[in-house]
Amino acid sequence: MNKTSKIVGAALGGVAGGMALAFILCVATSVIAISTGSPATLPGLFSATAGTENGALALEFQPNFAGIVVVIALSVLVSVVMAVRSGNASPGPSGHN
Repeated sequence: MNKTSKIVGAALGGVAGGMALAFILCVATSVIAISTGSPATLPGLFSATAGTENGALALEFQPNFAGIVVVIALSVLVSVVMAVRSGNASPGPSGHN
């Protein structure tokens, strides 16, 4: 696998990983808000408040898209740096990585 495709693959994996991480954090914040009955906030990322509407459970949430983009960008950065560093690893004593 050449270096360019390794970096592109790492970037795409970072996007997927960052989106999954942001989704899991938002779901966890919502679950905390519902279970405690009080507002739950991840500063700069997501806030959720549980309540009732006509006797039914309701959840009000406010995502911060800039914060979500930052989480995804950091995930991409870490993935690409790890891919580049693994490509520059010095060979072991046997001459193989």
